[in-house]
Amino acid sequence: MIAALLHGDIDAAFGRVHAPLPAGLTHRLVRLEPVDAILSVEHPLANAPTIRPAQLCDSVLWIPGALHRLDFLHRFAESFGIHERAEGANLGLDHFLADLAADTRRFSLLPADVPLPPRPAIRSVPLIGPTPLYAWSLLWRGNGGHPPPDALVSAFVAAAEHNRWLEYDPTRDWLPERNSVDAGASTTS
Repeated sequence: MIAALLHGDIDAAFGRVHAPLPAGLTHRLVRLEPVDAILSVEHPLANAPTIRPAQLCDSVLWIPGALHRLDFLHRFAESFGIHERAEGANLGLDHFLADLAADTRRFSLLPADVPLPPRPAIRSVPLIGPTPLYAWSLLWRGNGGHPPPDALVSAFVAAAEHNRWLEYDPTRDWLPERNSVDAGASTTS
């Protein structure tokens, strides 16, 4: 995605920004999305109405790819003392959920708004105390190539304000790094 932006193959992209951003690119934080724990219905925490991230420290974090390439999951595991991790190939959502359901100690994280396919062996449980937030940004070239996608940025800003996508409370929420909210999120009490 970054290479495509830098080469001018695409005008804008949507994803998680890692500092430092390559020269010539600009970004705007557009969403802080809560993530849920996804786990087997046989997992010891499956029937809880909510889960605190620290409660997952005896579980196995199931990762659809190499952990070093998935910064958010890596930082989550480090921050909450999750030492057991298992990596697998990313072969799509159905395969990911089947692998997750096959081990009653495994869990993973998915955005809270992702609709899961009906699968009786999987449960999604909200995380609280703190609530992990995934920071999504809109990226574009800011080096005089194409003009910034003003209409697209405006649409994201309006949607973020309307849906309260950028609310962040450091006493309630967790982000891997503080600078994620410094690029445009509001804080609430």
